[in-house]
Amino acid sequence: MAEELLVERRGSVLWLTLNRPERHNAINGAMTAALVEALGEASTDIGVRAIVLTGAGERTFCSGADLKDQSSMFASAGGTNPIGNVLRAVQACSKLVVARLNGSALAGGLGLVAACDLAYAAHHAKFGLPEVRVGVFPMMIATRLTRQIPERRFREMAYLGETIGTEEAERHGLINRAVPAAELDALIQSVLDKLMLGAPGAISAGKQALSEMQDMPQTERLAYAERMIATLGESTEAREGRTAFAEKRRPGWVLSADDV
Repeated sequence: MAEELLVERRGSVLWLTLNRPERHNAINGAMTAALVEALGEASTDIGVRAIVLTGAGERTFCSGADLKDQSSMFASAGGTNPIGNVLRAVQACSKLVVARLNGSALAGGLGLVAACDLAYAAHHAKFGLPEVRVGVFPMMIATRLTRQIPERRFREMAYLGETIGTEEAERHGLINRAVPAAELDALIQSVLDKLMLGAPGAISAGKQALSEMQDMPQTERLAYAERMIATLGESTEAREGRTAFAEKRRPGWVLSADDV
């Protein structure tokens, strides 16, 4: 992996750290390529249960695309864009991606937050869409944020280049929770501990299902959900879960390659 992204395995959790603190962890071409590669590898790694995405330093999680690398960050190669490819990789990853927001998330960095499955922030973090002030617009980020922030508030942030704090971000559901910076790591660990209690295959199937159902009409959603629950109900995990419940013990989850 490129030095722009630190990759660390902590037990069954893969930590990915955006590592350009001198540039406020701005995203460049090397970082996007490394993120896509790491997320793709983790998706098929049986030993990985969850991914934590964070930034180096204490001020900024990610300030968006590096404007000094704009020749590659704003161009599309083969019809795709580097940040767009990262958003696709997060969505396609079979493992939950948890954002640990050590600081502010701006522009494309806010898009990363919106793409993650769960997000927890330090109280001092800020969230904003300053793109119009440098001559562009949060096009790809809008594909995620318009589902998470009320439309008029999103338009106001995008048109005016406004920034919001963690209180409003939490109220809109952009983040799950904000705590003092000194308590952030304990919160992340608590979340990971709870995730480990769940069946890995069921969580992976749930992530896929929630993504698939977003654009379906209600009748199709129900039919899709019926198919998914029928399949899950016959899985090894479900049988183990029912047995463990009857025997009043904790389930012993064993993930096979077929479940990834």
